[in-house]
Amino acid sequence: MCPTIRLTLVCLLVPMLVLMLMPMPVRGGDGKGNFVALGFGSESCQTFLQAQSNRLDLPYRDWLTGYLTAVNKLTKETVDMRGTTDITGMLGLLDHYCRKHPLHPFSQAVEALVKELYPKRMTHMPQKHE
Repeated sequence: MCPTIRLTLVCLLVPMLVLMLMPMPVRGGDGKGNFVALGFGSESCQTFLQAQSNRLDLPYRDWLTGYLTAVNKLTKETVDMRGTTDITGMLGLLDHYCRKHPLHPFSQAVEALVKELYPKRMTHMPQKHE
């Protein structure tokens, strides 16, 4: 085989194989949707509210930003799930959810937050003005 044909095949086949073997984001968990939340995601909403009232909620904020980063990476047509909502707005929405559902895990509150933010998410990187 001629080197240019071999190079062309490699340039076409390797990316296709990589794409085929790449893990694709899908809804995780078992057949019933159960999954294990790690870290502060497994704490109760009531514990989050108590930490927030004592100004000790930084670990929850860090967990939230890590979760949202993963959502941004794994959700199709999503650059930034927050859209125009700032951290104060997100914490207000979490506070509202957790007051209604104090026994739910913090991860469930964050899932509800993502569902609320989804329609307002940023789907394209903003244009840089130079």
